[in-house]
Amino acid sequence: MFKYIRQRILFALLALIIISLFSYVLVAAFAPNPVRALAEKLVSSPTNHRTYDEILKELEVQNGIRYGTLAEPGEYVPILVRYFKYIGNIFRGNWGAIINPDNNPNPGEYDTIPKLFFTPLKYSILVSAPAFLFSSVIGTSLGIYSGYKRGKLFDSFTNIFVLIFIALPSFIIAPIAITIAASMGILPEVPDLSSGLSGGAIFVAYLPPIIVVTLGSLAIYTTYSRNQVITVLTSNYVLIAKSKGLSPKQIFFKYVLRNISIPIFALVFPSFLGLISGSIIVERFWNIKGTSQVIVYAFPSGEINIVMFSVLFFTLLSLVSEIITDISYAILDPRITYGVASKKNYWAFYKAYLFRKKLIKELLKSEVQTTNEKGIKNA
Repeated sequence: MFKYIRQRILFALLALIIISLFSYVLVAAFAPNPVRALAEKLVSSPTNHRTYDEILKELEVQNGIRYGTLAEPGEYVPILVRYFKYIGNIFRGNWGAIINPDNNPNPGEYDTIPKLFFTPLKYSILVSAPAFLFSSVIGTSLGIYSGYKRGKLFDSFTNIFVLIFIALPSFIIAPIAITIAASMGILPEVPDLSSGLSGGAIFVAYLPPIIVVTLGSLAIYTTYSRNQVITVLTSNYVLIAKSKGLSPKQIFFKYVLRNISIPIFALVFPSFLGLISGSIIVERFWNIKGTSQVIVYAFPSGEINIVMFSVLFFTLLSLVSEIITDISYAILDPRITYGVASKKNYWAFYKAYLFRKKLIKELLKSEVQTTNEKGIKNA
């Protein structure tokens, strides 16, 4: 098992490097250059006496886009060279700087990229964590009950509910929720935690976005757990258990719950990460100052350091969650074992193949020579 964990960690590091490389190259090559926007702002300053090209080259040297010095700018630095310099700076604890100060919502508070990313993260978690808790518990419970009531009226209503909230996107549900909440006197925007409002008012203001996020995730949990329950209930070992006289309660705890827990547990980590990273629409509608807002502003403006930090953070979380999920399989079900590497030496097979090929050529050559010699003698 430790060998398997070591292999998974190595593959995770390789995947992280590949994803970070592709992300950096794509953003550096195709995203807007934030240095140009900053140069346009500085050149229009009344105290400026330099040309646009001079300011642009100076800023590009400062941000590692050009070689040379501030006095003598050189050629552009290749994107791959910039990438490896960026990775080297990460190991020194330097995540880069926010290139254009206009892309920093609060320069006094967010003086580094980790602060810019993690400070708003608490607002995203305030929406995502309750939504994840409610959707996982309620959705799994609904799915289990619906699986037991397959084909009945409750199952039909559950399927209709699931189809509606899977089909309807968040940008349609959110305005409806805002309208309903406004008619009940709930604020259309989520206030800041330091706004001075009472805890009850802030809690009520957070309810509509939490409900919207919960509904979409709840539909997924309901569908998944329902299908798993139906698969287990129609299996041969459950039919045998029924024929032996086991009660429905015994069958549920001994067979159903145990067999559906592993696939549902595999859904937990990805769904939570998806709620945190994918709540862009909800945060935009309710003006929640979450991490998604930071990412949305960073991509169009070409703030490559912010984009790369978010990519590395969420990719690393996803890879770690996958490793934890794989390890938990063996804990939840000891019957699950991890495959080991094949003892076959494929290099030895390849060498034997080349040796056989060489022998065949030599045999054919000797047969041709023998045939030629016999022909000469007969002549």
